[in-house]
Amino acid sequence: MRITLAVIVALALLPGSQPPELRARIDAYVRAVSSGSTAQFEAMAREHFTPELLARNADQRAQMVARVHADFGEMSIAGVEMTSPTHADVTIQSRINSMPLAIVMDFEAAPPFRIAGVALRAGGPAGGRGGPPPLTPPAIHSRMSDADLARALDGYLSGLAGSGEFAGVVLVAKEGTTIFEKPYGVADRERHLAMSPELRFNYASIGKAFTKAAIGQLIAAGKLKASDTIGALLPNHPNADAKPATVDQLLNFRVGIANFFGDAFEKADKSGFQSNHDYYLFVAPQPLTFAPGARTEYCNGCYVVLGEIIAKVSGMPYERYIQEHVFAPARMKTAGFLAYGDPNVPPAYTRESPSAPWTSGVALHGRHGSAAGGSFGSVRDLLAFDNALRTHRLFDAKTTAWFFDNPSDATRPRAMDDYGIAGGAPSANASLESNGVWTIVTLGNLDPPNAVRVGTAVARALYSER
Repeated sequence: MRITLAVIVALALLPGSQPPELRARIDAYVRAVSSGSTAQFEAMAREHFTPELLARNADQRAQMVARVHADFGEMSIAGVEMTSPTHADVTIQSRINSMPLAIVMDFEAAPPFRIAGVALRAGGPAGGRGGPPPLTPPAIHSRMSDADLARALDGYLSGLAGSGEFAGVVLVAKEGTTIFEKPYGVADRERHLAMSPELRFNYASIGKAFTKAAIGQLIAAGKLKASDTIGALLPNHPNADAKPATVDQLLNFRVGIANFFGDAFEKADKSGFQSNHDYYLFVAPQPLTFAPGARTEYCNGCYVVLGEIIAKVSGMPYERYIQEHVFAPARMKTAGFLAYGDPNVPPAYTRESPSAPWTSGVALHGRHGSAAGGSFGSVRDLLAFDNALRTHRLFDAKTTAWFFDNPSDATRPRAMDDYGIAGGAPSANASLESNGVWTIVTLGNLDPPNAVRVGTAVARALYSER
């Protein structure tokens, strides 16, 4: 994301148009989903949802919060339209994503007016410009033959590409084997070059999964403990307030390490960010945004510090460790810490609004990525990573269970956890959705949610039991 902002809630409400309780509930919901914090969102849900809504889709809420935060960052409310006494269309603004987003909310008809239903709609309240049409059952479902599924996917994706709503590469695999892979749209808009499966895209925050895998390996090898502190591992860390924070707290976003995105990063010479260590030097001296353990909040800086810990414990640069101990054993043959301009890396494009022209987004990124994200690779590389995780190629079954936070994965030859990770920043968008049977990878070189919304839609259709 380009800039980290405080959440400013400015409700455009008609005086007396709704009970004051509704404003508080809308405010709380937006703050929670905007934070990127699963813990904060769940605390909000317990206070503001009806019991019926709270009981539904509990396992999907964490994934929703992560996806929305990856695509839209921290948000503000542009306006609220009460279309009935119990229904609100909340229009959202984001500084990192020009696509309209609406939060459609229903409330109880009587006090305490809790939230009874909620839906997020890309493209605005009516799902208008900027959002793809949904995959409508039974157009695509898990019981189709491979050939029929490929034809249905191609028809859907060709339509999105033809209308300019998607450009990128899509891969769908069943039980680890690719059954569909196809590029759509233009990769290089200046030279009019088409997308290709061989292209290597910016993975953005998906890189955090590689960092977590490396931490798991070092813990399994006895070189690191989740309870180890920053101070013990990095005695020269320049912020004393951060030194009591543990590896576990860093992994779970429970340390207020400064975010490297912001005014200083925007103004900085991006050529100076050549490695994770450069990002570490940038964020480590800055004041914490909260004390270790005080709360949970999405934290790029936390993973930059984890990258520095990996380098210190392993005795090699973070990038070399990931290349040799994650990418290589996972058989991610073309993944690496690349830069725009490298072979098979397409240009990056961003725009200020859906009607504005696409312009280069390369200057918005550091020269190379960090442990928080920014490595590059193909759709095939991400499928290889998913397979490596599930078949214990990166670490043993016990560590696999730790990675997925699912103890049952320690007893199965193939981990079957439902797992979704996404990456989003101006001009970069990536998605990996997998439930152990189906794996959907979507990559692109446009602003979010270009690729993520497609991956989410395909996964939702294939995961169904129709």
